[in-house]
Order: sequence, then C-alpha cells, then structure tokens
Amino acid sequence: MREVLAERIEGGSLSAVEDTGMTDAYVDTLARERPLQVAPNVVKLLSPFDNVVIHRERLGALFGFDYRLECYVPAARRVYGYFCLPVLWGDRFVGRIDCKAHRSERRFEVMSLHIEDQAVNRETLMPPLKKAIEHLAAFNGCVYGPNECL
Repeated sequence: MREVLAERIEGGSLSAVEDTGMTDAYVDTLARERPLQVAPNVVKLLSPFDNVVIHRERLGALFGFDYRLECYVPAARRVYGYFCLPVLWGDRFVGRIDCKAHRSERRFEVMSLHIEDQAVNRETLMPPLKKAIEHLAAFNGCVYGPNECL
C-alpha cells in the first residue's frame, strides 16, 4: 500500500493534507482544485456509519465535531440519545438528532434535538431540517406529521 501511495503522490494524482493536524491524510489532487459544491441550505441527517462520520478522529480534526454513537453506552450515561444522527447543514456539522421510527404505527418521533453550533440561525435552519426529518421518516416507512414540532 505504501508503494501505491508513493507512486500516486509522485505522479501527482494524490496530495498530502498537511493543515489538519492529522498524519497520513491524502486527497485526490483534482478534487482539491475543484471548487466545493455544497447546497448551502440543505440539511442531511447522516448515519453513524457514513464515511464522513465513521472515522471519529478525522471528523473531529476536519470539522471540529466530536461524535460518538451512544447505543453502546449505558442509558444513564448517554448525553444525546440511543441512535443520535449528526446534522450536516451545508458544509457544517451543527448538531445531532435522536429519532425513533414507530413502524407499526407508521409514526416518526424526534426524541431529542441538539443544536450545538451557536452561530446557527434557528429560524433559517428549521425548514430544511424538517424536510430532512420528513425524508428520513418516509425512508423508514413512517410519517412525520404536520402536528409534530421541534
């Protein structure tokens, strides 16, 4: 693997990432040169197993977001919830949300919402967040109803 890595760096297709404080971090050189295209007002609720989230140290180094899946933590020691999902708004991790799908009732419940980025304008965030919740609910065969509130 080290040989392949060295070949790609020498060939210019990979570049070392040096400004994150991480060791052994590399990026596709062409990707680094392209402008990042992020929909600024779109919220994504990410799985704890998403590629950007699963490497916890990298997530913290790149985004300053400390994340831990708490389903393996005893209930009394959980801070955010059993299966809390990171909330990505545009290119920033702004918080986390713990949801529960009551599939037999086709009902989707938000157990808790934690907005951690103090710079977030909540009035601007809520409409795309609600849309993301409705999308996740539908994916789970449930409905997040109009009477639900955040």
